[in-house]
Amino acid sequence: MNDITIQTTNSGRTAYQVVPDPDDPIILQIEGKLSRVLDISANGFTLPGDVVAPGRRYPFSLDLPTGQVPIAGYVDVLSEDDSGQAQCLFVNLASEEVESIHRYVLIRQKEAIRSLRTQR
Repeated sequence: MNDITIQTTNSGRTAYQVVPDPDDPIILQIEGKLSRVLDISANGFTLPGDVVAPGRRYPFSLDLPTGQVPIAGYVDVLSEDDSGQAQCLFVNLASEEVESIHRYVLIRQKEAIRSLRTQR
């Protein structure tokens, strides 16, 4: 039987988070700056802490590798975690945008499971 271990952190985000493929990163534009998304979930993403300030709302746009259209809107920055990373929550995304994020997260989950199986 194959076992899959899942680790969670207390980030304030309640959805399953995936790490983008390093060969196909998610590039985000926020406040006129470009940044790399460290992880993404159906309800938000994590950024390096030096890009945004906790407790603020920021406009953003990003292109998902699996998406046909850019996702744009606002995020609320919750706080920095112990490692200095900022947790951001999406605010009122359109249903098509939410579906696009769900599709990306599912694809990355499947890739991670496939990778675990081939390593054993």
